[in-house]
Amino acid sequence: MKRTIATIVLAGTVMFAGATSAMASTYPAPGDEQGTVSDGTIDRGETITFSGSGYIPGETVNITFEKRGGPRGSAPANFSVIADSNGAISANITFEDAGSYTIAAVGTKSGNVRSARVAVNNGNHGRGNDGNGKGGSDFVAVSSVTDAGTVVGAAGAGADSGMVIWGLVGGGVLAAGTASVVVARRRAGTGATD
Repeated sequence: MKRTIATIVLAGTVMFAGATSAMASTYPAPGDEQGTVSDGTIDRGETITFSGSGYIPGETVNITFEKRGGPRGSAPANFSVIADSNGAISANITFEDAGSYTIAAVGTKSGNVRSARVAVNNGNHGRGNDGNGKGGSDFVAVSSVTDAGTVVGAAGAGADSGMVIWGLVGGGVLAAGTASVVVARRRAGTGATD
């Protein structure tokens, strides 16, 4: 009976020990960092600074734009920059047309991608003023792709629901196995005395 209990304790420890280290922190894959912008919501004609890191020092990084929504117009022209000695880039970008833009920077050697979003307002054309001298808009201000929808949990924020469910299933299977061993031993013991 002591061996059975020891086996159950060991199995339970092994089962939940892996979950603890996996939940310790979020581990972004190398090259999965996000780019940042100095201001996530601007008016037409204003300039922001787009920054990113994790590139190979001296690498050429191509910066491209994708425009969604807003009045007709074009996105800024694509261009390239060179990563500094720390593998970081920084570029000033002026937006002439309103809309929602995604800025992407791709390293030509590393393939690392950094991106961020910018909402460019049409200006204060009868839409009111938000107190910062900027006209109102339907766009949501974001300062990075992380803000735009990728939710990163805080370290140790809690267990994933799938992990809890599988932990309970594993515990149930372990209990059923233990019960069957106990029943089998009792039957074996009862049959031997008859």
